[in-house]
Amino acid sequence: MNIHPVFVHFPIALLVAYSVLELGAYIFPVLRRQAWLFPIKAFLLFTGVITAFTSLATGDIAEGIIEDTSPRAFIIETHSAFAVATSVLYLVLAAAYLNRVFDMNGWFDRIAATNGLLARGWAFKKRLAHLILDTWLLPLVVLAALVTMTFTGALGAAIVYGPDIDPVVSYVYHLFWIQ
Repeated sequence: MNIHPVFVHFPIALLVAYSVLELGAYIFPVLRRQAWLFPIKAFLLFTGVITAFTSLATGDIAEGIIEDTSPRAFIIETHSAFAVATSVLYLVLAAAYLNRVFDMNGWFDRIAATNGLLARGWAFKKRLAHLILDTWLLPLVVLAALVTMTFTGALGAAIVYGPDIDPVVSYVYHLFWIQ
């Protein structure tokens, strides 16, 4: 039984909502100063990443069920590759957010100060989180994640419903497969 469709829509909804809030805060700087926005974005991102990896697991199960040697097998592999890329991009963002969460009250700084190696590792992680979350890299990674998610979804729709279900699916399908 293929349970992948049951799980796949949760990360899409959560991560698209996160992306809209993140890009909205980047476009409208007044939103960045709102204290309520960070916890909402963090919740959407963390929950979305967890459900994305659940979707990856159920997708692997679904791929094992479908024994296909037709051209559809190439689309399944491409869909899988884009799903992994999307999950990794959002995982990088989630790691930076997690670092920011630990850094909020400074208690991890006090723990890291007890060990030189831990302190250097924590300082490196803080710089990396700053690079991702506080520079032009943030909207770039979010947009890249949205594009890979769009390709993943369009290829998934092409697998299930065929490549001519709508113009976006058809366009993405024909980017990767020429008949």
